Amino acid sequence: MGRPSRKDKVVLPDYSEGIQVKTEDEDPRFNNALARGLAILRSFQVDVRLLGNLEIAEISGLPKSTVSRLTFTLTQLGYLRYLPEFGKYELAAGVVGLAYPYLANQPVPSIARPLMVDLALKSKTNVGLGVQEGRSVLYLEYALGEVNPNRLQRAGFRVPLVRTAMGRACIAAMRPEDRERLYEELREHYKREWTQLRGELEDAVVQVQTRGFCIAAGTLNPNTNSVAVPFVQVDGHTFMAFNSQGHAQFQTKEVMVRNGKKLMELAQEVRRRLMDAPNAPSLGHR
Repeated sequence: MGRPSRKDKVVLPDYSEGIQVKTEDEDPRFNNALARGLAILRSFQVDVRLLGNLEIAEISGLPKSTVSRLTFTLTQLGYLRYLPEFGKYELAAGVVGLAYPYLANQPVPSIARPLMVDLALKSKTNVGLGVQEGRSVLYLEYALGEVNPNRLQRAGFRVPLVRTAMGRACIAAMRPEDRERLYEELREHYKREWTQLRGELEDAVVQVQTRGFCIAAGTLNPNTNSVAVPFVQVDGHTFMAFNSQGHAQFQTKEVMVRNGKKLMELAQEVRRRLMDAPNAPSLGHR
């Protein structure tokens, strides 16, 4: 199987599937206005760079008048930028300022990166580190190793929890009671698919329990196979995972099993280095 023709239209998976957009709640402590502003920011995705007020209203479910006020406010605050030549908005640099303190105070990515780069080059796969966030997994670090990499994944990239090896590894790392609570939420979201998805998730849990990693073949993108191992932070509540992924033509079952074992070694080494690392913010790549 060769690379797709330039004439072939690449159909991207629905990376926004796991995004949770909540704009109101009956709890008096819940601020609806704040939730609506954040819902507008979440409307922008890697493959949806420009949005107008009407498009944002359709995505968020908010009235167009409400969207117009909020986009104006977010623009004034530096989180959106208006492009008059298109009559649409794009995310502005202010959103980076929100994420930076979180990323800078995460010790795992900077410690793991050199090990991830080494494994990516040796395995000729792409190696990632992600953290569970609701029904999604957010990439915190990524190392390219494919001969012809054509991936969107970078730090901050979001993928659905239930359709990826990385997400399933996070689920497998949860305590049974926490996993069941998540299943209740997923059951409501994936009503038609839940029976099949539940079976696949439980299979991933068994894989992790019996051999330390789980495999997902073509579950998000039919041309991509991946394997992942869980990595739970010492707080016991932050669920991360390392993955290795590549084109299905090269990432065969045997290769994934081998890379799964390599990921387990990587995770163990990261854990060892964390114990010796100073408790200070990560200030960049080395």
